[in-house]
Amino acid sequence: MERNTLFWLAVFWSLFVGIVCLIDGSAIPKTPMFVIPNKDKIAHFVFYFVFSCLWFFYLIKLNDGKGRIKKALIVFMTACFMGGLVEILQFLLTVSRSAEWTDVIANCSGSLIGLLLCLLITQIKK
Repeated sequence: MERNTLFWLAVFWSLFVGIVCLIDGSAIPKTPMFVIPNKDKIAHFVFYFVFSCLWFFYLIKLNDGKGRIKKALIVFMTACFMGGLVEILQFLLTVSRSAEWTDVIANCSGSLIGLLLCLLITQIKK
């Protein structure tokens, strides 16, 4: 995939995650289509899994001399920071959303698993 395309996909996804996590909770349908335990944690995991993969593959396309591990660490730290910041903003700015440490754990876990998969994929491609 082209570098510019990856960049704009990553930016779009980052904005999407931030907006979805900060919108009024009453805007989210309460009637579940499927009964899935911990579906909010799964959503957080998936949000940050995709976030990390997109940003990692964008950074890999930059030939800036930094290694894959360093780029993965940068993305992981950014994802964890963003995930924590969103939870703090939920606590401070919203009345219908709640900040939860388990969401931060799901965010960081999604990022970590995504990045490990990305590292494996890039290693196999070599």
